[in-house]
Amino acid sequence: MNWASHEPRIRFDIRAEREEYARLFNHHARALQDRLARRGGGDRTRRHTIPEWEKICQIEAHNRVLLHQARVLSWGKEKRYYYAQTRPV
Repeated sequence: MNWASHEPRIRFDIRAEREEYARLFNHHARALQDRLARRGGGDRTRRHTIPEWEKICQIEAHNRVLLHQARVLSWGKEKRYYYAQTRPV
């Protein structure tokens, strides 16, 4: 394909994109969030507090995932010993 003479099917319109971003930036929900952040009522970047039992469950689930990945990755090494014990019929 000759990129020097290539015409894209969809033309990029910078004015339309700027209008869309301006509309989203001036949206009422955004204004309310900014006002709440300015008054100190809440931080939009702060993570929600998680109960202790849920933290424990998440850590255990993460450990299970890591263990599974370690087993999958080490299966290539285990195959050598697994198939060494089986005798061909």
